[in-house]
Amino acid sequence: MRIAVVTPYCRETPDQLRRCHESVINQTVPTDHFLVSDGFPMAEVDDWKCTHIKVPHHNDYGDTPRLIGASSAATQGYDAILLLDGDNWFNENHVETLLRVQKQTQADVVTCARTLRRSTDLSVLGVCFESDGVLFNDTNCYMVMRSAFALFRAWGFKDASLGIVGDRIFWGCIKGVDDIKVVRSPAPTIHYVTTFSCHYVMHGEEPPENSKEIVRTLDGHYEMMRSSDVRAMAQATELKLD
Repeated sequence: MRIAVVTPYCRETPDQLRRCHESVINQTVPTDHFLVSDGFPMAEVDDWKCTHIKVPHHNDYGDTPRLIGASSAATQGYDAILLLDGDNWFNENHVETLLRVQKQTQADVVTCARTLRRSTDLSVLGVCFESDGVLFNDTNCYMVMRSAFALFRAWGFKDASLGIVGDRIFWGCIKGVDDIKVVRSPAPTIHYVTTFSCHYVMHGEEPPENSKEIVRTLDGHYEMMRSSDVRAMAQATELKLD
């Protein structure tokens, strides 16, 4: 079984990317790492134990680099592909846990729960309620087997403005295929550093100052905005209505 993890990276710090990479190469089962630079390659990555792919910046939140990395792994004969953002990391037994579930069920896609980490100090916020494997599943929480590799096409061939919701498009594609068997691992073996305000609110906390939200604009596009700016816009709208 040849297993690949694909990580797009853009402006992560060296420490963030190193933590991500070490969590992949230190898995309890052999796992190879594909790091895809989205326009801002780090020279030191050339010396890491990985496949380092360098592409121009696409400004689509890593969607095109994910597609390129997954395509490369598929062409090289890998049997399973996982995705991991550059600022997140796996438990050492993450791949082994998902692989065990896959072998028991013969699933085409295995999803898993995720542990949320506070962006301020990386402490544990809690297990994520949003990424439940029913209504939504986060990008970092998949093991996709070769039988379902065609699903990775959903990361490309779309307007760059949709990159911000690429994770939801990918999940929608998976849910829309009847002959794909999807099974869930309940163990939260992925650590996700969050600045999304909704995650803090769900856990009864005040969001940090740098918290953000995804907003759909009047023209139908999506934008990432600071929560403080969203609140200011809402207050301004209320004043105008008054």
